[in-house]
Amino acid sequence: MSKVNRRQVLKTGAALAAAGALGQTGFAQEFYASPPTLLPRTRAPRVVVVGGGWGGTTVARKVKQQNPNAEVVLVEQKPIFMSCPMSNLFLAGVKPLEWLVFDYTNVVKDGVTFVQEKVLDINLDRRLVRTTGGYLAYDFLVLAPGIAYMYEAIPGYEEAKHLLPVGFRPFEHIALRRMLDQFDETGGELVMYIPNPPYRCPPGPYERAAMLAWRLKTKGVKGKLIVLDANPQPVSKAPGFLAAYKELYKDYLEYVPNTRITGLDYGKKVVKTELGDVPFTLANIIPPMKAADLVRQVGLGERWANVRIPYYLSEKDDRVYLVGDITGNTPYPKSGMIAYVSGTIVARHLTERLKGKSLAEIPPEMPNNICYSFVNSEEAIWVAANYSWDEAAKKIQSQSSVDNQRSPANGTAAIGWATGIWNDMFGPA
Repeated sequence: MSKVNRRQVLKTGAALAAAGALGQTGFAQEFYASPPTLLPRTRAPRVVVVGGGWGGTTVARKVKQQNPNAEVVLVEQKPIFMSCPMSNLFLAGVKPLEWLVFDYTNVVKDGVTFVQEKVLDINLDRRLVRTTGGYLAYDFLVLAPGIAYMYEAIPGYEEAKHLLPVGFRPFEHIALRRMLDQFDETGGELVMYIPNPPYRCPPGPYERAAMLAWRLKTKGVKGKLIVLDANPQPVSKAPGFLAAYKELYKDYLEYVPNTRITGLDYGKKVVKTELGDVPFTLANIIPPMKAADLVRQVGLGERWANVRIPYYLSEKDDRVYLVGDITGNTPYPKSGMIAYVSGTIVARHLTERLKGKSLAEIPPEMPNNICYSFVNSEEAIWVAANYSWDEAAKKIQSQSSVDNQRSPANGTAAIGWATGIWNDMFGPA
């Protein structure tokens, strides 16, 4: 699998991420020949993909592979990719950062044009994407810009957000990991907060709680993890997580359900809740989430964007596809697997449309999902779902299964799942 030089990732990528400089232009030019400027139109149909994460990268690469004569442009601010799924293993110290980080070299080798730019606006009527480097015209547009945080939902958080990395967007984990390393030396109270859904990766915070408790226990840190959950129980795989908390980490983890944050006073190091103040030495406060600001700016939705069920098309424009965590009117969880599978489906859908087929001629495809969660360095649990389209009821149906019994076999399967998808996204074709 082709990657950036590992030392370079750790020294350059990590430093730039920590400094907030990954969005700047110039760095990508060391890797990619395509200049981040206005691209003149050719006679080939053009698909522009905004966002180089699990969904966007999958769409871009597969559309180009399936349609060699089409022009595919991937617009992404960062020159390298970091996976948020499996990142709790990095925070716990089980896996290195380099394991999660990939470059777009093989995507570009497949013929995708990589443009490292920030998207400033989109004109749906004229089919133009405006970036910091110029305009990109498109025939079809795929939006996969990810999520934004609703800091405003927690009084006092906006003022302290730069001191409290959340770690649910790529590269924020570097600063959080550094703080955890410091916490190993001081100990004290490590306070996590989990909001009500919807948010990115429903089991993600609960996996993080288990892995942080594992870290404290393994390192013998004189501290305790206090998990404040706005929900009455874990929103995913509750029996599996609660068993792990009780059986593995009873001396290191205190789980407090039905506890909603009402404010944050970083100066006093206090989290305010409906049940009283909770002091912290280090806090990882996960705020409510929403689709990236671009969704609202373009007028595709308020908190989330709505798709034209059963497709991934925007309700507002049938030349715009919505992929990944930005959608709000489907039963799909906001997971890496859903983004990847949805990207695969959208690529096939676009392939048919590029052949000239109408929407009525293309049958809908539904995704499937699986979410693995580690509860220690080797054992994991999982939940899965298959979705189908009920034409008579005009409704998406789902069937789910779960394994709440932690096991090394599930942990091995989880690693295989992640590396298999990463290889499909970034490895040799």
